[in-house]
Amino acid sequence: MTPRPRHPAVPAATYRAAISHLPTGLAVVTAHGPDGPVGCTVTAVLSLSLDPPSLLVSLASRSRTLAGLLTARCFAVNVLSWQDHALAHQFATAPADTRFAGVDVRQINGAPVLDRCTAGVVCEVRESVELFDHTLVAGVATWTGTGTSDPAVLYRRAHHALVPRPAHGPADGGARVSGPAVAEGPPGQG
Repeated sequence: MTPRPRHPAVPAATYRAAISHLPTGLAVVTAHGPDGPVGCTVTAVLSLSLDPPSLLVSLASRSRTLAGLLTARCFAVNVLSWQDHALAHQFATAPADTRFAGVDVRQINGAPVLDRCTAGVVCEVRESVELFDHTLVAGVATWTGTGTSDPAVLYRRAHHALVPRPAHGPADGGARVSGPAVAEGPPGQG
């Protein structure tokens, strides 16, 4: 029996509004399903370990992408560039059988990798754990690649460009997030 929380959970809309203030990268997870490539937009990607090099992704437990990924036992995390931030919307909302329309991919170590991503990591599935309505998948990296484009960032339900500050800029250093690009809602994970 699962213990009850001491305090009731906040309403989903309240939680979504609060968590939208946490900037996160935009990525598309892809795999080969039994009927062809599958993919969905994700914002929950975490570098897990360097020994072995591995990462963790969170996918809706009922998603076709998760089912394909678990069948194939490998997947790719495609970090979206600012120039291609519209792919986040395409892979979140388009019907599953049309998500790859107009998108060039190459096969690397058994997983479809988007040609236009700014960084990619192909992983072999090591373990998966279902928590609430999502499944966490741990994968060991078998390939990585990087480009030179600036990444897309999701902040307050809009896409932004992450732009590095000049080397001799303000004393606080770091990067800045600029402008909203689109006024879309948050991408789904399915």
